[in-house]
Amino acid sequence: MSTATDDTPPQSPPTATDELLHDIAEEAPLRDPVRRRRLLLGLGIVVLVVAVVLGGLRLGGLLGGPSEAEKDQDALVQVQERILPELRELMSQRETFLAAERLYLPAMQEAGEQARVYNRRYAAGQRRTPVPDLAEQTSDLEQVVRDTTALGTKLTEAKPGAGVTSEAHDYLLSAVHTLTRNAARNLRVLQRSRGPYVLTQVNNENALTAIKRMNKSLLYVLDAAQLPVADFDLPGGTDKHPHDHSTLM
Repeated sequence: MSTATDDTPPQSPPTATDELLHDIAEEAPLRDPVRRRRLLLGLGIVVLVVAVVLGGLRLGGLLGGPSEAEKDQDALVQVQERILPELRELMSQRETFLAAERLYLPAMQEAGEQARVYNRRYAAGQRRTPVPDLAEQTSDLEQVVRDTTALGTKLTEAKPGAGVTSEAHDYLLSAVHTLTRNAARNLRVLQRSRGPYVLTQVNNENALTAIKRMNKSLLYVLDAAQLPVADFDLPGGTDKHPHDHSTLM
């Protein structure tokens, strides 16, 4: 009588690098700040203390081989090497969004000011009030719609799995969709031959909420992987363009 055998190959235990990547990917800053701080302490202060103690033992000839602290530090370096390409790609896509936002915000500010003047006169019965010249703003919004539509398609097609930047990716995609929708809606308004002009602005009820959460999620990844925020256009880092929302919190 034959017996069934399990042909499943044995699985190797997760390495310190894999465990750390899993922790960073799974623990979002909004979900569990206590475990987040414990993770950072484990990678920071505790690693330093253990390294000093075991380093002293090895110098005294009482202990040989790499210490656990050194293994953790090696794992951290490997994590950084694996995170950085994915992180830089997302930051590049985020910069495309921010560039569209830098074009959108001043165009909407100027269009809004002209629309308010026109709408007041229109509401007062001055129906022959000349329609404001919004050709430049209309052109800017057309560019924003093109750029954000292309970016949204790229983000949707290249959605990462359960990686360390997947949460920030989702928030970025949400912000992109919101900006595309608002820009397209406002573009249709500006293309009208007669008012009144009712425009949609960027506010806390649409894109800004997703931008805030994206920035917080990226800060968490940098913090957990011990990457310097000064190297990035994020809150507490390098604010390359003060007129966008790259440092919004």
